Parts: sequence; structure tokens; C-alpha cells
Amino acid sequence: MGITIKEIAKLADVSKSTVSRVINDSEHVSDEARKKVQQVIEETGYIPNSLAKDLQRNKTNTIGVILPKINTSTFSSAVEGISDTMHENGYNILLTNTRLNTKEEINHLKLLKEKRVRGILFFATEVTKEHIETLERIDIPVVILGQDTSDILDFPCVIHDDFVSAQNIVGYLVAHGHKNIGYIGVEEYDIAVGQLRKKGYEAVLTENNLEINEEQIYKDGFSMESGYKGMLEIINNSQKLPTAIFAATDRLAIGAIKCLKDKGYQVPEDVSIVGIGDSDISPLITPELTTVRYDHLQAGAKASQILLNYINKQEVTEKLVMNSQIIERESVKNV
Repeated sequence: MGITIKEIAKLADVSKSTVSRVINDSEHVSDEARKKVQQVIEETGYIPNSLAKDLQRNKTNTIGVILPKINTSTFSSAVEGISDTMHENGYNILLTNTRLNTKEEINHLKLLKEKRVRGILFFATEVTKEHIETLERIDIPVVILGQDTSDILDFPCVIHDDFVSAQNIVGYLVAHGHKNIGYIGVEEYDIAVGQLRKKGYEAVLTENNLEINEEQIYKDGFSMESGYKGMLEIINNSQKLPTAIFAATDRLAIGAIKCLKDKGYQVPEDVSIVGIGDSDISPLITPELTTVRYDHLQAGAKASQILLNYINKQEVTEKLVMNSQIIERESVKNV
């Protein structure tokens, strides 16, 4: 049987209430008493019942993290940044996976409130009226990642500039002589990836007086299979194959490369391919993928620090826009 608070108090020559105040990190304890109690705790290896302590204070030392998917390097990197920062600050994390289901996102927001987490890091793919209503009622510090909600919600957000990133990488293709550029993206319910990256693509073509050919535009899901299917559809629908493809994510780009190879085309000799994200496998495929690097590890860490400031009622950044950069590899040819 483990040592009790009563025994800790006896060994430290203080009252049980003093031990409780030290364990609960109360300010109303003298430095001398706190030092004595902490020394006994260290010497005896006493581990407080953290669950009972948390329930008594009506709060936990847990942060909820709502992910749309768990099987991508994007989110694993972000979670690593979150985990490192939260661990350093004495917090645990509770991960939930919504599988890109918006109803599950709503349910998990409500569930985490019931679990009395101290705060929530919410990787949003879509922000509906129901999301807004739920978040406005939640009464818990929340930081939103991946979607710019600064105009519709009073919660901080951490984003990358998806419009500018798309402009930059499509502009890179134009600078390499490409005039016929196709697009493989995701459905436009996702504002950041679905809408802003497509708008960046269209803006560059318009600025350079290049045709936006609907037969060479494909939108579906986030998987490599969607990238493969999109490339296949563009091949089948195009009278003249585009010299380059802008894929809205690296996974879509990798699927497109696989399709081109299966159909007897070479990348970049026949078709150049670029993506956004710089996933772990992007430098490992053949050819290595030219893409836009998003530092998801740092985004997770920055979002975590903003949430900690929010919890501690310190000043927070309302909208943090992370930096990005083009990573040149082997998937683009000069034409």
C-alpha cells in the first residue's frame, strides 16, 4: 500500500492541509513548508492521485486535440510539436480522430468539454454554422489550426497562407516555361486546401494570360488514390496532355506520378508535377517531388504555446501565419 498524505505530513512536520496545498500548487504556503513537503515527496517517491486532484479542482491537466486524420505525416509532425510543448509544460494530450467527418468534429468538441480538458487544439477542415454555434458555447480555450477563422470566431488560429503558397508554386511552373498547367485538388468545402489553393492556381494563370481548362481540373478527396484517379481523368479528357500539374497536396501529387508511370509517361520529361506540404515521403519517391514546405512541427508547437497563453489568461496572437518555402527537387522540367 502506498504512502498517504497523512504520513507525508507527519514526516514533513506539517499539517495535512499544508501537504494538500503543496500538491495543488497553492500560493498560500510558506517557502520553508513547501520545501520540506517537496523534499519528503521526493524521498518517498509519493505520487499524488492526479485524477482525484483534477476532479477536486474541476479541471484536468489534459489538452484535447481534434484531428481529421491520423495516418499522414502532416498531422503526425504537428502532433509531435504539440506533444513536446505540452509535455514541457506539464500537460497530457488526448487525441481524437474524426476521419474527415464534420459531425464527428462537433461530437468531439462536445465530448472534450465533458472531459473537462483545459483547452482544445482543433485541426479544422470545414467551419460550418454548427461548428460556430458549438464553439461559441464551449467556454473552453480553443486554438484552430489550418483554417483562417479570424473573421468569424473569437478564437486564435494558426495557418499557412494557402493562396500565396499556391501562387508561388504555380508561378514557379510558369517561370520554367509551362503554359498548359492542370490542377488536381480537393472539394471546396475545405476553404484552405480546396478553395484558396485553387484560387491561387487560377490567379497565376489569369495574370499570365494562360487558359484555365476545365477538362484539366479535378477535385475529389485527399488520398493518393484521388491523385491517381484525377490524373487518369485528365489524361482521358485532354486532347493535349498538360505539360505540368499542380496538385493541392503532396499525397495527390504522388498519386498522380504513379498514374503517369503506369500509363507509360515519364516525370518530368512528359509531365512536370508539384505539390504543397513537403510530406516525409516527398523526397523519397522517384522523381523527388518539388513542393512547398510547411513546417507542421513548428505549427503544432506555436499553436500549443498560444493555447497555453490563452489558458493562463496571457496575451495571445489572434492569427499566426506560418512561413513556407519552395523546395526544388526533380519533378519539374524547363520547357
